Amino acid sequence: MKGDAFRYTFQKMQDNGISPNLIRLTDEQDTCNHLYFHNRSFTPDDQTVIFQSTRDSGNNLFAMELASGQVKQLTQGYQLDYFAYPSRDGKKVFFGADGCIKTVDLETLEEEVIVRAQDLVKEKVTKCSGAFPSWDGKKLVCFYEANPDYGLIVVDLATREAKIIIHGEQPLRHCQFCPNDNNLLVYAHEGTWETIQARMWLIHADGSCNRRVRDHDDGDYEAAGHEFWGNTGRRLYFTVRREGKVFFSYFDVDQNKEITLFELDNEHGTVTQDDRYVICDSKRGKGEMYIVNLETKEVKVLCYQRMSWAKNMSHYHPHVTVSYHTNKAIFTSDGFGKPGVFLADIPEF
Repeated sequence: MKGDAFRYTFQKMQDNGISPNLIRLTDEQDTCNHLYFHNRSFTPDDQTVIFQSTRDSGNNLFAMELASGQVKQLTQGYQLDYFAYPSRDGKKVFFGADGCIKTVDLETLEEEVIVRAQDLVKEKVTKCSGAFPSWDGKKLVCFYEANPDYGLIVVDLATREAKIIIHGEQPLRHCQFCPNDNNLLVYAHEGTWETIQARMWLIHADGSCNRRVRDHDDGDYEAAGHEFWGNTGRRLYFTVRREGKVFFSYFDVDQNKEITLFELDNEHGTVTQDDRYVICDSKRGKGEMYIVNLETKEVKVLCYQRMSWAKNMSHYHPHVTVSYHTNKAIFTSDGFGKPGVFLADIPEF
């Protein structure tokens, strides 16, 4: 029930690569997942982890104090997707439900509607999600789906003025504000290749300057995406599949240039707060979670996430993301029984 408090006992895992500490945060009897690879599951002070669980039926939000393992249920009666996001002040969590973007207060558990997509869309809205606050905490972007109309909405959080900044014929997702430019967004145009022609697009928060991240050449090239911003520059990192190989690249916005970093069989990736290390999951071998030193390009196994990659399990893919200040990686895996949330320390090398 909403407001229920309980405690999880952390379980230390043994087969953990170079990570000096790998623990399971959630108990084995509960099916749980953290938020998403481009969403921080941590509050900005790194003291609290937000995750989801089917513990109370449905799929609802929970908050865990990392120091004690104390957990509080934040919502009740929802079937949430995995795009929730803690606010920049660490006091609330944004999430999508009932065709709206809502917040839940971490202390009072009071819920509030931030934007109702149906107020802006002619067709019947079937989904509103993907809430991502700007890094100055002043704006929020989200996506909606109302087949055959799909689009992105930007909300001024002070005035609640909301605007559809772009429409699409197929889903627009992975919308994210750049950490170094609160006017710049990236989004993924998902759908059939013949329609979208390119997956990754940049756009300003007012809807202007919509453009593809890159023009595709005539070779066997696919920007598979899983795109996310770096933290110390206007760099957009993503996965590329080319001629049967998988590469990790970034696009430099200011130079309008794509740079290939290394070849590695990876799926979802992220970078540490200082942009020194890339951490990414993989489907091969024992389910390695790789860590790559961006300066030396040295690759090591951070830990073994052992995800099954079963069909219809995208909710529980590792989707690794990192803390703000404490050098920790958080991910989900079903490789040790029911899907659970895991935390690995990130060493330097």
